[in-house]
This record gives sequence, C-alpha cells and structure tokens, in this order.
Amino acid sequence: MATTSGAETMANELAHSLEATMGRLQSIWNEIGIMEEQRKDRRKVVLHHLQALLEEMVAEEENLRTRLLQSVEDCGKELLKISKELHVPVYEPDEGLSILCLEKELRTRVDTLSKEKHDRMKQLTSLKEKEQQLCDVLSTTPFYIAPDTVPSNDQLAALRQHISTLQTEKNTRQEIFLETKRQIITFLDNLDLTPNSALERDVVCEDEESFVLSSDNMAALKTLHAELEKKQNDVIALASDLRIQVTTLWDRLMIEQAEREAFNRDNQGFKPRVLKALREEIQRCRELKLQNIRRYVEGLRAEITQLWNRCYFSQDQRDQFTEYFSDDFTEDLLEAHDQQVARLKQYYDNNRDILKFVEKWEDLWKKMLEFERRANDPSRYNNRGGGLLQEEKERKKVHKLLPKVEEEVSRAIKEYEQKTGQPFLVDGCPFLDYVTAQWNKHNEEKEQEKHRRHLAKAKQLEEERTNGAKPATTPKRRFLTTPTKTPTKRKKTPKTPGNRVPSKRPPLPGSGMRRALAEKNTPDRSHGFSTSTLSGASSGTNASLMSCGTYSEFSRDLEVRSNCRSSAIPISPDEQGAHF
Repeated sequence: MATTSGAETMANELAHSLEATMGRLQSIWNEIGIMEEQRKDRRKVVLHHLQALLEEMVAEEENLRTRLLQSVEDCGKELLKISKELHVPVYEPDEGLSILCLEKELRTRVDTLSKEKHDRMKQLTSLKEKEQQLCDVLSTTPFYIAPDTVPSNDQLAALRQHISTLQTEKNTRQEIFLETKRQIITFLDNLDLTPNSALERDVVCEDEESFVLSSDNMAALKTLHAELEKKQNDVIALASDLRIQVTTLWDRLMIEQAEREAFNRDNQGFKPRVLKALREEIQRCRELKLQNIRRYVEGLRAEITQLWNRCYFSQDQRDQFTEYFSDDFTEDLLEAHDQQVARLKQYYDNNRDILKFVEKWEDLWKKMLEFERRANDPSRYNNRGGGLLQEEKERKKVHKLLPKVEEEVSRAIKEYEQKTGQPFLVDGCPFLDYVTAQWNKHNEEKEQEKHRRHLAKAKQLEEERTNGAKPATTPKRRFLTTPTKTPTKRKKTPKTPGNRVPSKRPPLPGSGMRRALAEKNTPDRSHGFSTSTLSGASSGTNASLMSCGTYSEFSRDLEVRSNCRSSAIPISPDEQGAHF
C-alpha cells in the first residue's frame, strides 16, 4: 500500500513537472512562431526523449538486478567451493532476504572463508618447509596432503605432530651418530686402522651436519660399529689367549718374576705391535721348552694333576694316560702331555657348570665333616662370645644346603646325559653312587673311630690294672657317661656322737677301682684285686680274681658272672644300693 501511494505521488509530481515544462515550451514556441505542425513534431520529440530516458533508467535498474543476481550466484558457488575445501558446513541464508542483502551476506561469508583459506595455506607452506628440511636430513617420506587442496585443521595438527616426531627422531639419531662416531674413532685408533670405505670416511672425516641420518645410513653405521667392535673383541681375545699361553710357558719354564714384569710393562694393550711381541715371546719360550723338556714335562704333569682333581677323575681314568709315568723325556712325550692338558681343559670348559656344582657339594661335605670333628673336641666348650651358637647356625645351614646341591647336581647331570647320551662320572662312578660311597666311607670311619676309642679305653683299663691307677685329680669336666643317681631307698644310719649324719653322697666313679688298687699295693701281694671290687657278688661266686691270668680272661669272667662289675663303670641306682 505504501509502495502504491509513493508511485502515485511520484506520478503526480512527474505530471505537474511535465505540465509546467510543456507550458514553458509552448511559450517559447509562441515567441518563436513555430507552426502547429512543427510543434507536434517537437512534442513527439519531447515524448520520445522522456520515454527513452525512462527506458534507459529501467534498463539500468534491470542491469543492476541482473548483476546482483549474478553476484549472488557467483558468491553462492564460491561459498560452496570454499566451504568444501575448508571442510566447514555450507551456509544456508535466511528466507525472505532481498537480493541486495543476500548478495551482501554471501559476499561477506566468502571474504571470511577466503581469509581462513589463505591463513591455512600460509601455515601449510611454512610447515611443509620445516618438514622438508627434516625429511632431507632423515631421508624419509613427507606427511601426505593432497596437492592443490586446503588442509583441514586436523591435517595441520597431524602435520605439526609429524614434524615434532621427525625432530625428536633427528635428535635421537644425532646423539646415536655422535656417540657411535666417537666409538668408531676409538676402535680405529685401538686397532691402528685408517678409514678405508666411503662410510668410514664420511663418519670420521666429514662434518657432522653433512651426514644424512637416514635409516639406511644408521643401519650401515650400526653394522660398521658392530664389525669394528667384533674385530676389537677378537683382537682382545687373541691377546688374552696369547698372554695365557705366555704365562703358561713362563710358569712351566719357571721364568723369573722380574723378567715377566718387564715384558708386561712394555707390552700392554692389544695393538698389532703388542700381538707381534706376544707371538715372538711364545716362539722364544717354545724354543726354551725344547731345550728344557724334562722340567717342562714336570710342569705339565703338575698341571695335569691339578686338572684331574678339578675334573674328579678316578685313578683308573688317570692311569689311562700312560705317558704320565714315562721317564723317557722326548719331544713326543712333551707333545703327548700338551695334548692331554688341552683335552682336560676342553673337558673342564665343556662341563664347567656341573663341575662347579660338584665342587660346591664337596665344600659343603668338608664343612659338615669339620663340624662333626669339632663336635667331638672337648675344648670347644671353653669358647666364649657366642662361637658355639654361630657354629650351630653354620652346621644347620650346611645340612640344609647339602641335599639341595645334590639335587642340583643330579638334575644338571641328567640334562647332560640326555643331551650327549654319555654318562657323567665323578671319581669313576655316577654322582649318586659317589655320594653314597662318601657316606659309607664316613660311617665306616665313624665306626672305626668308635672301635678305636673302645680299644684305647680297654687298653687304659688294662694298664691301670697292671700298673696301678693314676693319682686322682679334679676333672675339669664330668664323665661323658650317665651320672650315678642316689638310691631312693636307704637304710637309716644311726646318728654319730655330735649329732652328725654321715654323708649320703655316692662314691665317685672309680673309687672302687682305687680301693682295689690300694689293696693291691699293700705288702700282701698274694692276690690281684680285693673282693670289694665285686659289688654284690654271691657267695657261690666269691672266688678271687687270682684265677684270671690275663685281661682277656678277666673280661670273659666278667661276662660269665653278670652280677660282677668294676666300680669304674656307671651303675644303676639299684646296683648302687646293693654296692653300698
């Protein structure tokens, strides 16, 4: 309605203006004297000009509308394209917008997204330059972003992370390269070598920044380092082996210590010069060896004996090497001994773990025997300061470890026999048989020791019977026999004058023997022992010991007469009561 009113007002104003203008033209034409026909033509011209002007104005406005619509279309397309490139949602305009507002809104949106696109491309260019530098150093593939595309924010973040990873990898490889380069230079110096290959020259001679830290180069660098390290280790092992040979020859030739120290002082390390000196020393000692065969063979025999012991060879196994007992000292005998030493060393090296277990068992076995020996030593009780407690702890520890070590040795030997198909012998027999033999030997020695003590005691009693008892001394320890108990029932003893009761202590062990010996030492020597030594003897067996001519007859007589015993032997309480 407002638009219609505005158009009518404009039409009225145009009509009034046209009427005024035509009035002025009519006045001018009147003054000029223009004819009516000419005036009609001129009015047509005026009308034509007016129509042309209006048509031109309409055309311009239509052109403007067309350009706005084209701009809307172009901006819409550009907006759609940029939105897709930037991976953002496509703008949807509000309904009811005029062409001009829509064009302005779309153009503003396009400008905003174009600026963001420009910023992303600028970031991509900068990041790509950094990435390319790192990729050139590391010789690796760049992060892929499709060409002629605008990266998304996620792609830019991933590219930044990739660059950070490449930078970290470069730093790591750079550190590895510098450390490996230092070690390679050390290896070359130790081995007296110069860089020969292109890689060695690049590593040693070229600038550190010029070395390409590619995966292939790093792998080649690692391989070079491993080769040089192995070469150095081989040379070190060779030098060590040569030194062992030199030391062995020195020991067998009994070279002076001063001469050894002088040689070692001048030939330290493992450089080629040192290896040459060691080889020359070995050759010199071998020449001396041939000049001193006898002494050298004796040294070899001492070494063979030591190896036999370490390998737990039995006497039969040792006797198989008959050259050991030969007195014909020739080069053949020397060579046979050298080969035997080599075989024994090889055997020991191949079975080192098992032999170490056996050696451990042997050490524990010797400790156990030592503890048992100490247990039979009376002087151990004079120890102070907790020594007995510590000894008891050690003894329990040994008894606990011994079966465990036996189990470990048995398991190792079983694995060895399953692997090689050959028995493993210790002192010429299987290990368990060896252990059993040691226990049997130990028990037999204990029985022999017990029997020896019994014989010694019997001999002592015989000497006391023959020569008389030793003077009584106060013992530091009680007898190891069961102490005599006081009888529970006694006859009442009447009190003596002075109201003193006789002592109720039992006689000391051996007192009966001393009384018998005292009677033996009286002037009347017509009998050997007093009948008081036969405690509780019946009247039917009240015979004198005069009939026992020897100690063995005396012992048999004691066995026959069961109720006759020496007072030096501990007696039961009932027998003690009978004795009193």
